[in-house]
Amino acid sequence: MIDEQLAVGSPEAEAAVLGACLLATPAYDPVADAAQILADGDLTPANELVWAAIVRLHGASRPTGVPMVEAELRRTGDLERAGGAVRLSQLAAAACGSAEVEAYAGLVHGYADLRRYEAALVRGLDVARRTGPADVPDAIRALQADLDYLAVGDGQGDNLYGRFGDDLHEHLRVLEKPVEAAALTGLMDLDAAVKMRPGNVIVVAGRPAMGKSAFTLGVALTNAGSGRTTLVHSMEMGKSEVTNRILAARARVGLHHLLDGGPAILDDDWARMMRALPDLQDLPLWMDYAASVSPSRVRSRIKALTRETGQPPLVIIDYLQLMGTDHRNARQSAYERVSDVSRQLKIIAEETGAVIICCAQLNRGSEHRESKRPQVSDLRDSGQIEQDASAIILLHREDAYEPESARAGEVDLIVGKNRNGPTCTVTAAHQLHFGRIRDMARLDD
Repeated sequence: MIDEQLAVGSPEAEAAVLGACLLATPAYDPVADAAQILADGDLTPANELVWAAIVRLHGASRPTGVPMVEAELRRTGDLERAGGAVRLSQLAAAACGSAEVEAYAGLVHGYADLRRYEAALVRGLDVARRTGPADVPDAIRALQADLDYLAVGDGQGDNLYGRFGDDLHEHLRVLEKPVEAAALTGLMDLDAAVKMRPGNVIVVAGRPAMGKSAFTLGVALTNAGSGRTTLVHSMEMGKSEVTNRILAARARVGLHHLLDGGPAILDDDWARMMRALPDLQDLPLWMDYAASVSPSRVRSRIKALTRETGQPPLVIIDYLQLMGTDHRNARQSAYERVSDVSRQLKIIAEETGAVIICCAQLNRGSEHRESKRPQVSDLRDSGQIEQDASAIILLHREDAYEPESARAGEVDLIVGKNRNGPTCTVTAAHQLHFGRIRDMARLDD
């Protein structure tokens, strides 16, 4: 049993774990057990050097006794900084028993997390002293990002590591039930091809004016209309513009009527909107119109809505390249910023079980092709977006380039990447005067 005196600090616990590793034999190997628990930075700097040498030797299938670790530290020039040969002997003398290694390693990791927690709070206080009134929300989000990282980082190993065969029977039982999509697009053929599952990040990309916002707002209305909690982060359009688009799409009122206002709105338009109003007021649809959104803001909104409604929301972000990172760096390039945001959104989706749909801009690559059709490689600013996405849907309208095209009124939804199904092209009808995209067979709905 662990001595209660060790609760004062972790030096003795660190010595106990390292000492056990220095006494390892082919029949008794505590290094692997300790490595499952200890993380970088868990130990004091001198002990961290000893631990790094032990891990390197263990990874090369070499002994980790005192003579070998001493030789390894001499080779790297770290022996004196690690306390010298005498310190290694002292660590070996402080070794705990084989049955106690995991418990002592857990104590070391717990104290390290406590130090990180305290450091995050100290940084928060320091930032608070230097923050002006207008920057308070950013400072809070930065601290929240630090605390969220610490909260989710602890204890993941037990849930994500194990022998493959242990859960096979449970997995087969799960397969007996049909898998329901966590979110729908509202377009029948597209929903058949793209199965959105919890933890997925879906990218909807296209050149300007192809209908990305109309498509994603339609997805938001479809899911909210079916009772799913839905959250929209609209960085490109403000509250009035988004509200007009939703009213136009749901009530089938000309968007240009609403944009002009006053006499441009006909009596029939008012009647249609009044009929649609009760349903729109009751939708489980939340809007965030902040012009600056970071991953930590998305995470906090998801967690708040999950607590309030009991289910992780469908999240729509319009659009990805407008987002900022939580740790601002004036020297960070657009590529680095977008890559960081993309990776963080993927982590948030997996952590919370939410489906995140991101609008994204394309570069001008498609403009130079004869067909003008976009490709996944046209995604602007970062290849990380392509790597992190579960599916990528590219929007293309021929009539955007040739107004007299025989395919006027049609939009191609090109599924260029799809982890959960086939890549294909689905053709739908765009009614951008109503701010929406519909199945061909449902134009009158």
